[in-house]
Amino acid sequence: MNWRVMAKKDFLDAHRKWSLGTAAVGFVLFLAVPTYLGMSHARNPGTVDFFGQMGILVFFAPLAGLMMSYGAIAAERELGSLKLLLALPYTRRDVIAGKAVGRAAVVGTATFVGVFAATAIFIAFGGSLPLVEYVAFLVLVFLLTAAYTSSAVCLSAASPTSNRAMATSVGFFLLTFLGWSSVPLVIRYVLNGFSSPRGAPPAWANVIDSLSPVKAYSTGMDTLVHGNVGSTFYHTGWFALLVLVAWAVIPVVLGYRRFSSVDI
Repeated sequence: MNWRVMAKKDFLDAHRKWSLGTAAVGFVLFLAVPTYLGMSHARNPGTVDFFGQMGILVFFAPLAGLMMSYGAIAAERELGSLKLLLALPYTRRDVIAGKAVGRAAVVGTATFVGVFAATAIFIAFGGSLPLVEYVAFLVLVFLLTAAYTSSAVCLSAASPTSNRAMATSVGFFLLTFLGWSSVPLVIRYVLNGFSSPRGAPPAWANVIDSLSPVKAYSTGMDTLVHGNVGSTFYHTGWFALLVLVAWAVIPVVLGYRRFSSVDI
């Protein structure tokens, strides 16, 4: 269970270095301040959609998760401190699992500070929040941050330098946030003999499109928070949760497989 000790150490290091506090302040500025401005100018604050006010999280939370996690292992490997760390009673599995959990806790805590500050302002101005939908929203937000922190730790474990880890993390962000919908299009193009496919996309292409963590978060918000009913299984809340959990777990496994064989 040394990974728990590693996770606690990683969280406390972020607190001591003020990176946790800095991230929390950033989330407060991006979430609480716009909420205050919106509620203070609303004619009927009771009708304002709180979850709509939090829409920026779909961009800001993944970006913060990647930027705060890409150096988790690569930076220590580059500085030589990783060898000292592994000389202690920690295995490589402890390091990567602890780093993934610790970074998810750091980014998740900073995110929740901003969300709770915005919530307090929203309620103070007369807004109302359904409890079940609010809890579902918090779960989706945390899973979204965990998906990106785990992916960044995986990329960090596979990168010899922090610069390369940062570059691959930026590429991963652009792929999942902007370019994921092109993945099924490319597959269809290849399967169609390197020519543009015609007609409506098949079901498997829609399934691939729904596997992005951003898409899964949006689907979860649409079904679990806003109460819309999905027409197919990949448009349901349970499928969105399953995708987000997979993104939080699978990169850690892949990162460990890579990290267990690299020469540090």
